[in-house]
Amino acid sequence: MEDYHYKLAERLKSLRLSAKLTQEGVAEMASLSYKHYQSLEAGRKKDVKLSSLVQLARAFELEPWELLYPDQPVLSPSFLRRVQRFASKRTKS
Repeated sequence: MEDYHYKLAERLKSLRLSAKLTQEGVAEMASLSYKHYQSLEAGRKKDVKLSSLVQLARAFELEPWELLYPDQPVLSPSFLRRVQRFASKRTKS
Protein backbone atom coordinates (compact mmCIF):
# COMPACT_ATOMS: atom_id res chain seq x y z
CA MET A 1 0.00 0.00 0.00
CA GLU A 2 1.30 3.42 -0.91
CA ASP A 3 2.09 6.03 1.70
CA TYR A 4 -0.83 8.35 1.05
CA HIS A 5 -0.14 10.35 4.17
CA TYR A 6 3.13 11.49 2.57
CA LYS A 7 1.31 12.41 -0.65
CA LEU A 8 -1.17 14.38 1.41
CA ALA A 9 1.66 16.07 3.32
CA GLU A 10 3.38 17.09 0.08
CA ARG A 11 0.11 18.38 -1.40
CA LEU A 12 -0.75 20.41 1.70
CA LYS A 13 2.66 22.02 1.80
CA SER A 14 2.56 22.76 -1.92
CA LEU A 15 -0.90 24.33 -1.70
CA ARG A 16 0.06 26.33 1.38
CA LEU A 17 3.22 27.69 -0.25
CA SER A 18 1.35 28.47 -3.49
CA ALA A 19 -1.12 30.51 -1.45
CA LYS A 20 1.72 32.13 0.54
CA LEU A 21 0.11 31.07 3.82
CA THR A 22 1.67 29.99 7.09
CA GLN A 23 0.79 26.70 8.72
CA GLU A 24 -1.11 28.68 11.34
CA GLY A 25 -3.07 30.44 8.60
CA VAL A 26 -4.13 27.21 6.93
CA ALA A 27 -5.06 25.68 10.28
CA GLU A 28 -7.21 28.69 11.13
CA MET A 29 -8.91 28.72 7.72
CA ALA A 30 -9.65 24.99 8.03
CA SER A 31 -10.80 25.25 11.66
CA LEU A 32 -8.12 22.80 12.75
CA SER A 33 -5.62 23.15 15.56
CA TYR A 34 -2.19 24.32 14.51
CA LYS A 35 -0.54 21.21 15.98
CA HIS A 36 -2.93 18.91 14.09
CA TYR A 37 -2.29 20.69 10.80
CA GLN A 38 1.45 20.71 11.46
CA SER A 39 1.47 16.92 11.98
CA LEU A 40 -0.57 16.41 8.78
CA GLU A 41 1.81 18.52 6.71
CA ALA A 42 4.82 16.77 8.23
CA GLY A 43 3.36 13.36 7.33
CA ARG A 44 3.31 12.20 10.95
CA LYS A 45 -0.47 11.54 10.92
CA LYS A 46 -0.92 8.17 9.25
CA ASP A 47 -4.69 7.85 9.78
CA VAL A 48 -6.37 11.04 8.69
CA LYS A 49 -10.04 11.51 9.45
CA LEU A 50 -12.34 12.23 6.55
CA SER A 51 -13.64 15.26 8.44
CA SER A 52 -10.11 16.72 8.50
CA LEU A 53 -9.74 16.15 4.75
CA VAL A 54 -13.07 17.83 4.12
CA GLN A 55 -12.15 20.83 6.29
CA LEU A 56 -8.81 21.23 4.51
CA ALA A 57 -10.38 20.86 1.08
CA ARG A 58 -13.00 23.49 1.90
CA ALA A 59 -10.29 25.84 3.18
CA PHE A 60 -8.51 25.57 -0.19
CA GLU A 61 -11.83 25.56 -2.09
CA LEU A 62 -11.14 22.09 -3.46
CA GLU A 63 -12.86 18.73 -3.37
CA PRO A 64 -11.38 16.28 -0.84
CA TRP A 65 -10.14 13.92 -3.58
CA GLU A 66 -8.11 16.77 -5.08
CA LEU A 67 -5.86 16.76 -2.02
CA LEU A 68 -4.51 13.36 -3.13
CA TYR A 69 -4.67 13.87 -6.88
CA PRO A 70 -1.20 13.60 -8.46
CA ASP A 71 -1.46 16.79 -10.53
CA GLN A 72 -1.59 19.88 -8.39
CA PRO A 73 -4.96 21.60 -8.73
CA VAL A 74 -5.00 25.24 -9.63
CA LEU A 75 -5.99 27.53 -6.79
CA SER A 76 -9.12 29.38 -7.76
CA PRO A 77 -9.13 33.18 -8.05
CA SER A 78 -11.85 33.40 -5.39
CA PHE A 79 -9.66 31.42 -2.99
CA LEU A 80 -6.68 33.69 -3.65
CA ARG A 81 -8.86 36.76 -3.00
CA ARG A 82 -10.07 35.19 0.25
CA VAL A 83 -6.45 34.56 1.28
CA GLN A 84 -5.61 38.20 0.63
CA ARG A 85 -8.55 39.33 2.79
CA PHE A 86 -7.55 36.83 5.47
CA ALA A 87 -3.94 38.06 5.46
CA SER A 88 -4.93 41.73 5.63
CA LYS A 89 -7.35 41.02 8.49
CA ARG A 90 -4.57 39.26 10.44
CA THR A 91 -2.10 42.11 9.97
CA LYS A 92 -4.65 44.64 11.26
CA SER A 93 -5.11 42.64 14.50
